[in-house]
Amino acid sequence: MLTVARTTLTQFLIEERRQHPGATGEFNALILDVALACKSIAKAVAHGALAGVLGEAGTTNIQGETQKKLDVIANEAFLRNTEWDGHLAGILSEEMAAPAPVPLQYPKGKYLLAFDPLDGSSNVDVNVAVGSI
Repeated sequence: MLTVARTTLTQFLIEERRQHPGATGEFNALILDVALACKSIAKAVAHGALAGVLGEAGTTNIQGETQKKLDVIANEAFLRNTEWDGHLAGILSEEMAAPAPVPLQYPKGKYLLAFDPLDGSSNVDVNVAVGSI
């Protein structure tokens, strides 16, 4: 059996950080938090109709688009997985009207996270590709 060596995201980030002696690892930690959010979003998308998360949420986003249930779930996944760790100064999402400050109970960091939690969500009901940006 042929074995292919694979590099994990964590390995890649550590190897890159080693090339920059002044790096603190804060950015690596933030990227891993974003990856965790993406994993939870992928799970929600994969379960789709089985989990009852397809269809409209009954709300609109800042662009006036009707939000899908998965839009709301994906946005919450990003917030829940990134706001607590002390790496962010603020959060900006396509699904929110204004940048969100980090909640007061959490430490503030130096990064601003801007994202579209589930691009192409209008296609999810017809099984077309979606993704987080």
